[in-house]
Amino acid sequence: MQQKPVLPGDALSTEEEFEPGANAFAEDGNIFASAGGTVTVDAKHKLIGVQPAKHIKQIQPGTIVFATVVFVKESSVIVSLLPDKEKNERLVISQSSAMLPVRNVSRDYVENLRDCFRIGDLIKARVTKASNLGVDLATAEPELGVVKAFCVKCRHPLHLFGLSLKCLNCGNSEQRKTSKDYLLK
Repeated sequence: MQQKPVLPGDALSTEEEFEPGANAFAEDGNIFASAGGTVTVDAKHKLIGVQPAKHIKQIQPGTIVFATVVFVKESSVIVSLLPDKEKNERLVISQSSAMLPVRNVSRDYVENLRDCFRIGDLIKARVTKASNLGVDLATAEPELGVVKAFCVKCRHPLHLFGLSLKCLNCGNSEQRKTSKDYLLK
C-alpha cells in the first residue's frame, strides 16, 4: 500500500487504472481527492482513495459539548461552541454558535433565563438537534449546566457554596443552573 500527501481537489489517478475509494470522486475520467490526507491504494481491489490527515467527527444528537454564553434572551440562550481539547477531536458543525431553548434548560419551570445563565458563563450541554440550520442544546440533566460562572459586578470567578455562587472578591451572591461538575467549589 502506497501513501502520498494530497489536498482536496488533487488528481489521484484515472478511471482506467482505479475506481474511486474513500474520500475520492471521479469526474471526466479522472479521480480526485475530496479530503486532505495521504493517498491509499488498494491494488487488489483496484481502489484509490484518501486517508484523512485529521480525524473529524460529525456533531450528532447526544454529543456533550462545552460552550460560552454570548447572549441571553427571554426564550433562549445563544452560546459559542468550544473545541474539545481533551479528546483532541474536531467536531464538524455548520455554525460555531448554538441555541439553548428555555424548554431544554431544566426539568423545573424556568421563569427567567438570566437566573440560570449569564454572558461569559462556561456551560456543559448535550446536543439535541444538529443540522445545517443550527444546533440545539439541552442542560436539563444534573451533570449539565454552568461549569464556571463569573460575577456580574466585578467579573471574578464565582465559587459554589451549597446551592449558591459567591464572589470571593466583592462578596456578591448569584444563582445559576449549575452542573454537578462545577469547577470552583
